[in-house]
Amino acid sequence: MKTFTLSEILSWTQGRVINTPDKGGVDDQLQKKLEISKPAPLGTARDGDIAFFFAKEYQADLMKSRPTILVTGEAFVEALYAHLALLPFWKSAAVVACKDPYLAMAVVSEKLAPGLSTMAHVPPATGQKSSVHPTAIVDSSAEVGDGVVVGAYVVISARAKIGAGTFFYPHTYVGHGAEIGESSVVFSGVSIYERVRIGKNARIHAGTVIGSDGFGFAPKKNEKGEVVGHQKIYHLGRVVIGDDFECGANVCIDRGTMGDTVVGNHVKLDNDVHLGHNSVIEDGVMICGGTAVAGSAGIGKYSYIGGLTGVTKVQIGERSSVGAVSIVTKDIPPGGTAVGVPQRNFQDHFKVHAFLNRLALNRKRKKSPEDQVHG
Repeated sequence: MKTFTLSEILSWTQGRVINTPDKGGVDDQLQKKLEISKPAPLGTARDGDIAFFFAKEYQADLMKSRPTILVTGEAFVEALYAHLALLPFWKSAAVVACKDPYLAMAVVSEKLAPGLSTMAHVPPATGQKSSVHPTAIVDSSAEVGDGVVVGAYVVISARAKIGAGTFFYPHTYVGHGAEIGESSVVFSGVSIYERVRIGKNARIHAGTVIGSDGFGFAPKKNEKGEVVGHQKIYHLGRVVIGDDFECGANVCIDRGTMGDTVVGNHVKLDNDVHLGHNSVIEDGVMICGGTAVAGSAGIGKYSYIGGLTGVTKVQIGERSSVGAVSIVTKDIPPGGTAVGVPQRNFQDHFKVHAFLNRLALNRKRKKSPEDQVHG
């Protein structure tokens, strides 16, 4: 198993060792020998592990932890110095403080992640030969870059363009004229329809479908005006996705009706997210699991949408926040908030709940003893 040194961890986290000898910690010679091979939860970390402490809610786990390297935030340094006697790892581990330990955990996780599935956003050297499994079908007119890995039973259709270093797990499909940028990872069972365009460094998890028809049908009516059938609206647009896109499993993104469904750079979608036809999701948006975004909706840059949320045909301003299990039926201004059903901003939502709680409490207090017995 590969090991990593303290100096590497310091470089990745941009941190500093705080349990120095003058603070009763490890000496310089021992620091040089410290190596880790894997991450571990804070409460169960032991020799050879790296653990992270970034929230005071995990103080109890901190007291049980015995990692080789602990990464924490500068905001916790003084509190740790004040409780040295309670820290079982202080004299045996390296305690690294950095500006943002949660971000540091994300960076370190990428460095420690095993296997080809990480792809680390590093394209192969120019001229490196691609690897195509014997059962895969790659059309002769498809353009496949250097170092592409095509797994078993993958189909890459005519005139598709695949960027260098992209990795396809088995049983994936790329449609006619679709484009996928370099250093992307496409997991098993993904279907990418014709003319879809995806930027570089994408990471698309199993079962996802990109470019399927939107839900569009024109009603057919009889002489009485009654609906007697539905005429399908064929969707002639595309799905266009920027760089550094990642989506979880079973995501569905519909193609546009006439124009395109557009997803910007750095967008992150959780499992089971649905984006309707002609929706526009701008740069840096994060959407949590089970959320459905209606056709032609717009979500502004770096907005956060909570899980199990419904977004109707509205415009959400940039850097907005929507709470989980909400239904968004009205536009949200830039920097705005929304939560609940019906939709309210966060402040009004909690005021209403506080008011209802007071009403219920007052009603309970006013009930007579007889009411309480028989009611």
